[in-house]
Amino acid sequence: MKIKQITLALLACTITAAAQIPERTNHFPVGSFHKKNSNIHGIGVGLYSGIDEGPKDIQFRNVHINGIKLEAIGLGILVPLMPSSPVAQDEEELQEYMATPLSEKVNGLNISPAGTASDCFTNGISAGLIAQVGRQVNGISASTIMNFAQKHNGIQVAMFNEAYVMNGLQLGLANRSGRARGLQIGLVNHSTNFKGVQLGFWNTNQKRKLPILNWNFSR
Repeated sequence: MKIKQITLALLACTITAAAQIPERTNHFPVGSFHKKNSNIHGIGVGLYSGIDEGPKDIQFRNVHINGIKLEAIGLGILVPLMPSSPVAQDEEELQEYMATPLSEKVNGLNISPAGTASDCFTNGISAGLIAQVGRQVNGISASTIMNFAQKHNGIQVAMFNEAYVMNGLQLGLANRSGRARGLQIGLVNHSTNFKGVQLGFWNTNQKRKLPILNWNFSR
């Protein structure tokens, strides 16, 4: 009898959870990424991320784009004015960032004139003229002034690059990372937990501070 009651309770919980999952709409070949819970197969268009929502709602927009995301403007123009870095400064803060729902997930190209600044996950290439802020990029991030990501696997290219978790190459005037594995090339390179090679005028990691060439391959 108890087994039957437990089974019925689990079934009721499953049905309730399923009922709470929002219905997703599919758009092809063009759709607006301002519409929540959308799957866009082709080109996702809009002014900039979060145009229709307040700050809390942006996190729950939950848009998936397979193809190209095109922003007409982008909030990257405001990123250089931020008083502090949007990147996590420790593991606890990183986990808090990574646990929040996404605004968009892009498989393909994420393109914005000024640059994307949203809680976005990109598999592919993310490019903006001024600056970019994103949750995670697997691929290439390129902008003129700044690139920020909580996690980045691949290549970051800008005057200033920062990622808490970085696997790959950072190329710019100044590069900063928390936990990094790979190569940093710039005038100033800094990492608090680094494995790899740093090439620049001044290089710092958890082992040493050196000009021109620095490295660490141990824990």
